[in-house]
Amino acid sequence: MKQTPVWHEPNFIPLWIGSSLSSLADSAYYIVLAWFVLRLTHSDADLATTLLLASLPRLLFMLIGGVAVDRISPRLLMLASLAIRAGILLGLAAWLAQSRVSLHVTALYVVATLFGVVDAFYWPTQSALVPHALPAGTLPVANSFIQTAQQLSMVLGPLLAGAVLQLRHFSWIFSIVAGLYAISVAAISFIRIGPAELGETAVRSNIWTEVGDGVRYVLGIRILLFLMLTSMLINLFFMGPVNIGLPSLVQDRGWSGTIYGYLESAIGLGAVAGGGFTVLMKGMRGHFRWIAFSAAGIGLGLSAASVVTHWEWGVVFMAASGAAMSITNIPVITYVQTIVEKSMIGRVMSLLTLMSVGLTPVSYGLSALILRTRLLSPQGLMMVGGLVIALFCAALIFQPDFRHMESNPRWKHAELESTEGVKQ
Repeated sequence: MKQTPVWHEPNFIPLWIGSSLSSLADSAYYIVLAWFVLRLTHSDADLATTLLLASLPRLLFMLIGGVAVDRISPRLLMLASLAIRAGILLGLAAWLAQSRVSLHVTALYVVATLFGVVDAFYWPTQSALVPHALPAGTLPVANSFIQTAQQLSMVLGPLLAGAVLQLRHFSWIFSIVAGLYAISVAAISFIRIGPAELGETAVRSNIWTEVGDGVRYVLGIRILLFLMLTSMLINLFFMGPVNIGLPSLVQDRGWSGTIYGYLESAIGLGAVAGGGFTVLMKGMRGHFRWIAFSAAGIGLGLSAASVVTHWEWGVVFMAASGAAMSITNIPVITYVQTIVEKSMIGRVMSLLTLMSVGLTPVSYGLSALILRTRLLSPQGLMMVGGLVIALFCAALIFQPDFRHMESNPRWKHAELESTEGVKQ
């Protein structure tokens, strides 16, 4: 028996193209927006406010986004979120092209906030759409391709932003980014999911009751709870130290901004390499115990980078951390998508996304507070953050639910399904 190639699934190519271009547009958008704010206001404070307004709605509305996914077709919700993003940027581009009055920074605050609200619905929708659109047996390889493309967008997005920022008018620049979202809409529109896959959750008494149902569902499955807590810990102890501690460390070492760029790019390139490795390993199916050590590698790479005196070694350790991130995240996402009931997938994925993405502003705030109060140096912040991740994640191997997570009936059924294919 031979596993059916995922690219033979009619929904895979449009899903892969749509999510990849959307991620590329996201990566370019935030750089373009940041540069535009600085060009308009010449104020670091305005830039910080804009980025805060872009990230806070995720924290506030992401759980509601999960309820929406379970109430509505994830395909339609993803189409709507992509179309709204394109519409917002096209509206901004039209204003910049026609208005003779200088744009006030308040308008950018509004754009950033609207994007943040859409993000709160988009992130759980993207993850929830995959198991609706593809058979369970194809999820390990499908997620490997999708997540690797998203990591690659973290490398290509800044390059795209740098290229379009060479244009004279920001109306053109925002229109190009909007065009990427529009192409994503076109790609996702080709996805077809059957009537039974549309999230048949009836509208219940109120949204918060359904959010509570999702939380109770996770609490009732111990391995889901452990995975959520692990995602939260990695988010809190990695994102702040790497994005706030790393540039401060570069400055303390007397290295240039170019070297800082190398270190940040190394994370993305390492993540791409880790995604490729996960593809070769069929999503790590049958080897999930190793995820404890790959997750620990995220922290070890961060800690090791904090003590290097030669930046070349810093690039190596940051790349290793990025690779470990992909080897950890892709199997975990696949596992959650596989074992969770379809009627709950939106709420569960919103919780997972909240833990892994939504709490990033909290990590930034805590890291900034630690550095400001001099509790730790930038080097100490990275070292402690990395060690906490490494020790906690490595200890997962001693947890029975983690060691036996692949014994879940839904997971074993998907494993049998993955072996069905063309008879040789």
